[in-house]
Order: sequence, then C-alpha cells, then structure tokens
Amino acid sequence: MRMKSFAGGSLLALLLAVPVWTLTAAAPADAKEVVIRAISAWPLSIDGNTWYKNYIKEVNKRGKGVVQIRLLGGNEVASAFEQFQALRTGIADMTNSAPAYYVGETVEAAAMSLIAPDSLEKYLEALRKSGAMEIINKAYREKSEMRFLGITVAGTGFRFLMAKPIKDLDGLKGKRIRASGAQDAAAIQALGGSPQTLPANELYTALQRGVVDGAYRAPNDAWSFGEHKVYKAMIATPIQFAPGGVYMPTRSWDKLPDNVKNVLEGTIIDMEPGILKYFQTNDNAAIKRLEKNGMKVIEVDDAAKKRLGEARNAYWPELLKQSPKYGAQIQKALAPYN
Repeated sequence: MRMKSFAGGSLLALLLAVPVWTLTAAAPADAKEVVIRAISAWPLSIDGNTWYKNYIKEVNKRGKGVVQIRLLGGNEVASAFEQFQALRTGIADMTNSAPAYYVGETVEAAAMSLIAPDSLEKYLEALRKSGAMEIINKAYREKSEMRFLGITVAGTGFRFLMAKPIKDLDGLKGKRIRASGAQDAAAIQALGGSPQTLPANELYTALQRGVVDGAYRAPNDAWSFGEHKVYKAMIATPIQFAPGGVYMPTRSWDKLPDNVKNVLEGTIIDMEPGILKYFQTNDNAAIKRLEKNGMKVIEVDDAAKKRLGEARNAYWPELLKQSPKYGAQIQKALAPYN
C-alpha cells in the first residue's frame, strides 16, 4: 500500500522527527520511548473518533518518556474493512474500529453486541468482570492476531432508522437495511428485513440513492455522517449496544514491556465509563434533533420489545456453531447479565 502524506510533512518525516523505537523493528539499546503509529477506520473528523483522540492525548500524558501514540490518519490510510490487515502487515500499530467489521474472521467478537442494553454500568460489568473480554481476546489472538484494548466509541443504543416512513416493527419487513456485520444482519433478518453490509462512510450515499431503505444505527451517527437529512422514522427501543475501540496487532503488543502495556490498557479501562456516558448523552440529544428535523420516533409495545430482544440474540446459534469452545465459554460468562 502506498503511504499518504499528512499535515506537517510525509509519514517518513513524522517517524524520524525524534530518535524513537517504532514497533516495526527490535528495540534499540538506547531507545527512550516507544512510538505507536495509529490510524482509524473512520474519517478523523467524525464524533466516533473524539474519544480515540482523547485517549491518545491521555496516553501521551501518562506515558511521556515511555510511550507516545502518533495519529497518522483515518480510512484514507486503509479502508474500514481492511484495517486489521494493515495492522498485521506493519502499516500501522493501532486502530480505532468496530468489532462487527471483523466478525467474519473472529466470530466471538459478536458477543460484545449480544449483552442486554439495560444500563451502561451493567454492560461494562458484563464485558469486564465476567471474564468475557479475556475470552474474546484469546479468540482475537488465535484468529485475527489482534488484541482489543478497550472501548473508545459506543453506539449506546443501536436502533432502526429508516429513510422511508414506517408505522411499527412490522414495517421493517422486506426493507433493505444497512448492517455493519454478520451479527447485525442476523437481527435484521429475524425481523423480516434484508440486510445490506456497508461501511459507515458509504451509508449516506446508499440512503440517498435508495440502495438501502434504512440502517441499524446509533442516532448520533446520523449527524456525524450527514444521514440526518434522509431519515423519516426510528424505532424508539434500542436493540443493542455496539461498541468499537482500540485494537493492536499481537505482533506489536507482544513486543511491548509491561509498563507500556499497563499505560495503554489501563488508560482506556479508566476512561470507558465516561466514554459510554458521553455517547449515551449524545445519542439522546441526537434523537431530539432528529425529531425536530422531521423524523418520527415510533414507540413499540412490550411484545415488540420482546421481539427486538430475540432479534439481538438471533446470532448466538451461529456464534456457537462457528466457535463451540470459546462461544460456549463466553455465553456462560454472560448468562447472569442476559
């Protein structure tokens, strides 16, 4: 892949600005600090990168003299669905991305969106304290050569947002609805829709052209990506959380000394509660703005809410089929929370 140029000079000039140890080579004896080259699956201007940038700032503050992260760019460096490969081949050492994009190679990651969206606190407890995240990272290591460090972006209530008017949950039947991955697709199919897998940055154009009729989406993303102009209706009840976050390839992670690992992972775990709260607040505000923009918010009854929960869990059989060992371990760990 040909490297892009960035503000302030070329990528090569950026990396050679100070004597550092980059993770493409063995650590020199006189290395003063580790430099981690970071990218994102999305344009750097969108809100989905706000806390990724904040995380980088905090790591650089806590890790001064030990580790520094340099943000090289967004999906202009590598496309959204190719970022794991970019990390594996050494183009970068870190990305901010969505687990749903890589369920095809590490199916266990779908479990991050299968936790009941009852509360932010309960979600983090289920993910961290149950041991589920440790099991998912074992699968990531074996199948994708990746490690998930923590959450920096969170659709804290994915909902159905439609560019065509609907009256109720049955209005999803036969509609072409954007999915970000296989787990989303299973939920859409369970409710009679036709899933269409697209990266986030292509959705607005697809909605405008009628390629899709709606999306399985966080409300705030409608503003970040400009989609607020086309949505006509939204099912009020959230179906799932949809976290994204920081990944490092194990080829880079394994080279790091423990003190650097502690800064990288400890920082993000400390920040996670505030990050989830931030995106929940933004989603709630985005819904009000969408209503003022003419979108109808559709409340559903208890029977429909039950159907939404069943749709969220529709992917469990496939997860267990593809991953009988890890899938069963994750399902057992999450059982008290679901």
